[in-house]
Amino acid sequence: MTSIGIAVRARGGRPWTVLVVLAGVVLSMTLVPGTASADHGAMTEWSAVSDSFAPNDFRAAPYLGNGRIGTMLPPSGGGYHDYGDTARTSFPLQQPRYTGTYLAGFYAQAAPSPQYTQVIAALPAWSGLTVGVAGHRYRPEVDPAEVHDYRQTLDYRTATATTQVDWIPDSRHRVRLRYDTFVSRARPDLAVQRLTLTPDFSGDLDVTDLIDTAAARRVSTVAAFADPDRKRSVAGVRADGSADTAFVVSAIDAPRNTAAAALPATSGIRYTTPVTEGGSYTFTKYVGISSTDYGSDPQAAATTAAESGRAQGYDTEHGAHAAAWNKLWQKGFDIPGREDYTRWIHAALYTLLSSVRAGERWAVQPAGLSSDDYAGMTFWDADTWIFPTLLALYPDLARTIVDFRSKALPTALANARGYGLPGALYPWNDGPAQRCASPTVCGLTEEHLHNEIALAQWQYYIATGDRQWLRTSGAPVITAIAEYLTARVGPKLPDGKYHYVPSAGADEYVALSVDNALTNGGVMNTMRIAARAAELAGLPVDPRWADIAATMAMPPDIAPGVPAEYLGYAGAPIKQVDTVLLSYPFAYAAPGYSPVDTLHFYFDRTDPGGPNMSSPVGAILSAEYDPRRTQYYLDRSVQPYVRGPYNFQSEARGDRSGANALGQSAWIFVTGAAGFLQGLLYAPTGLRWSEPGPRLNPMLPNGFPHGITIRGLSVGASVVDVRITPTTTTITLTAGGPITFDTPAGSRTVTATRPLRIPTRSAR
Repeated sequence: MTSIGIAVRARGGRPWTVLVVLAGVVLSMTLVPGTASADHGAMTEWSAVSDSFAPNDFRAAPYLGNGRIGTMLPPSGGGYHDYGDTARTSFPLQQPRYTGTYLAGFYAQAAPSPQYTQVIAALPAWSGLTVGVAGHRYRPEVDPAEVHDYRQTLDYRTATATTQVDWIPDSRHRVRLRYDTFVSRARPDLAVQRLTLTPDFSGDLDVTDLIDTAAARRVSTVAAFADPDRKRSVAGVRADGSADTAFVVSAIDAPRNTAAAALPATSGIRYTTPVTEGGSYTFTKYVGISSTDYGSDPQAAATTAAESGRAQGYDTEHGAHAAAWNKLWQKGFDIPGREDYTRWIHAALYTLLSSVRAGERWAVQPAGLSSDDYAGMTFWDADTWIFPTLLALYPDLARTIVDFRSKALPTALANARGYGLPGALYPWNDGPAQRCASPTVCGLTEEHLHNEIALAQWQYYIATGDRQWLRTSGAPVITAIAEYLTARVGPKLPDGKYHYVPSAGADEYVALSVDNALTNGGVMNTMRIAARAAELAGLPVDPRWADIAATMAMPPDIAPGVPAEYLGYAGAPIKQVDTVLLSYPFAYAAPGYSPVDTLHFYFDRTDPGGPNMSSPVGAILSAEYDPRRTQYYLDRSVQPYVRGPYNFQSEARGDRSGANALGQSAWIFVTGAAGFLQGLLYAPTGLRWSEPGPRLNPMLPNGFPHGITIRGLSVGASVVDVRITPTTTTITLTAGGPITFDTPAGSRTVTATRPLRIPTRSAR
């Protein structure tokens, strides 16, 4: 008997020295319970309000984004704020949190690491308009004693943050400030901030526009200058270890009679305006942001965006931005009588939609574009937790995730060749480059990822019916992954089975094992869909794929109908869902396999202090096999993780996402928000993507006595609304042609003139 000792690190985990023995894997761990913080501030259906000025609370910071640009605003309303050592980011950077701005695709080369090659770079802060009077400054670090009648509002519907405050720096001066800020959904390279001042004194007042390079991370400054005559500020940076540059350009509209003077050796301009008591004065900044990922001259592109915005004006730009968001909000969920769920849904959808944009070349990271948690790298979060939600509601946005893998296919092929293997090898975690940093981590960590990538590609095809996309993008990825996995699991051993040695599942408390159930079951699925995708796309079909699908080994049952997590598993706690994923998203079936017993066995052993990824799957599987528990899991997927004042989600209940986590839990956790929405989409409807058409098997969770409506479910080019009541589910076609669904009563078709009605299963 041989053994292999390998030191590896799971996502966010300490190094584990793992002894892989053919008889099994032994692992001990200690659970760390987490606690949830309470909400604060006020909340309405479409907006969240903070009425307590908390400059050092990183959670009291609105997130604005359009899928290309993401930014966090400090509680003051704008500018750069560093929260210090007590609030740190997650693995791997573990640095003090700050209000950062990030541009999709703009990454630095990482410091030497066996795990990844790129980390996201942060841009200079663009949102600061600092107010000055009599030697005092209103800025993110303002003394809270000077702040009165504070109110900061995040309007989800229009994706606009509004900060209102009475600033009283001394007994002779009081100024009412209002900041209105948005990152344009209509213009991918534009952000806008309007500052309105109402003084209760007469005299001079100044406003400073500074593109603050102190906020930049993992970059070097290549330009920082100001042009007072044009009222324009410019900052440019180059990503470390890269030739990629990004520019931030601000163009200001200022009141009449305003004098402008450049701040020496900076990208700042100070505007001085004579004011009269009770008057109103408005400064508006139009900020263009671009990089070499979007053109050869990012400074010119950013300047054009800023000047174009200024020429159009605030009302026009904000109107176009709000209209673009309004189009997105035509889809969503209605749950009468559950105001709490309504708020959570709006916050979660806002979080997700702020982090993705149709036509972009990038996937969605665990924290979106809100922070550098997880260094902005791409994990299975995108394919497994975020993609299914987008696929059901916004397939054009979902395509960015599958296309990201397709565009990275040449690199994945090169990764495999570098280790002497055929096919495509995707790294567990990396930036857009998707390069393997080392064989230990790239080829031996979380290899179940390949099955989830292949599944997402296949689901996109069967949900959209886009055969041309399958031929040019999806099938090449799926079949290349199958080629890689064929080499990894072969040849057959004397028992007549294919084995995965070593392998890794999703449970980050076990770095390596033998014949991990999820990984092996996923391989079976990948082989089946590879053969089908190749057939449809006219690609060669490897006869070994069918053989692997039929004879892949699975670990023996640990309980009746329950496969062990891996060979030798003895029932230890797990960090997050692993084996239960065989039933969803994979449709694993085998003689004696019991999805409901597997669900109960493993959820009883899942760490409640782990990352917010498990409960949505519990809801979806419970809806299918144990409906009484569906509401329990839906509640668990959101309640413990939502934080005030803006109802964004944390990665974990406590400060760390599991006993082996490095750094504090991620904030804002887009994965968790998308997972919660995925549970709401797929649990009540029973929706599954399959050939020849989608399946529906509706039930109503017992916490929604007045029903639930899902608006804008997309199937191919058609769209339906699904209304689930205690007795009947009604599917109404709202756009496109007829759709045929697989239902418990057989195939049923919905048309423009004939809604489809099917019974709703009881949750009792």
